[in-house]
Amino acid sequence: MKKFSIAVCVCAVLFSFSNYGECVREVSAQTSGAEENLAILQDIIRENECQAGMAFLGYTYENADTSEILEYTRQEELAAAYPFLQDGTVVDAGGYEIYAIVPGLDCKISIYPAQVTEEGEYLEDLNNPWYMGQENEVIILRCNMSEIFSNVMVSVQKQNMSVQYHPMVSLKDGHLATEAYCYDFSIYYDWDEYQSEYDYSLDINIARDLIAQTDEVSYYLGLGMSLWYTGTEEYIEGRNCPVFVIGTDHEEHFTKEKYYAAGDNVVYYYDPLGDAWLLLGAG
Repeated sequence: MKKFSIAVCVCAVLFSFSNYGECVREVSAQTSGAEENLAILQDIIRENECQAGMAFLGYTYENADTSEILEYTRQEELAAAYPFLQDGTVVDAGGYEIYAIVPGLDCKISIYPAQVTEEGEYLEDLNNPWYMGQENEVIILRCNMSEIFSNVMVSVQKQNMSVQYHPMVSLKDGHLATEAYCYDFSIYYDWDEYQSEYDYSLDINIARDLIAQTDEVSYYLGLGMSLWYTGTEEYIEGRNCPVFVIGTDHEEHFTKEKYYAAGDNVVYYYDPLGDAWLLLGAG
């Protein structure tokens, strides 16, 4: 899916089905300001007694290449808060989700393949890492072909100490799933704080009702499916449109089926084949 916009968090001041194992270093002139921002974030990570910082940047589509993955670091609010992310190393593990991972000071990051056993426990392949980073190297990671489990294990090492994470997004609120010793520096909307400043196109409840009332989505809801807000928005034809996903809510996971967005009394659906947002009911 094309770039989902990352929204603004009021309390934040700073803030892949292609070739598996593909790792590319994007080289550009890193400014002293970017270096200073990285140092500040690493201080925040240390002050929170964490070994790394992680941010969920958004969803991508099947054939996204390295340059398109890196584009997520150039979104306006993200680039202003964390300009150093644009110089990160892209690690493509296949999947639909993009994360930024910042090691704590003098730490380094390694990425390993992971799968889940029948008992629901992670099994990592430590003999075939996708990528082994250097100290203080920032990683832009594409991963997760399923919303049920992560297909990677992120290991953060400092001397003889290491911690492991399995990056995931909570289906309940679209936020980064909580990991011990991991600082979440994602940028989110604080909807309660900005409730009085909503306009129609950003009103989540109105957008949800508008989508639910369409014949197509009403039919799916009648089959017992659920409509959830993804926590993201898409800029479509000059409209800021909250994005929703419809799917089946199982006891332990949510199976995504289709994506919809709405703004200014207009409803769109996402066409994965054409990688485009189209007007629902047109044609």
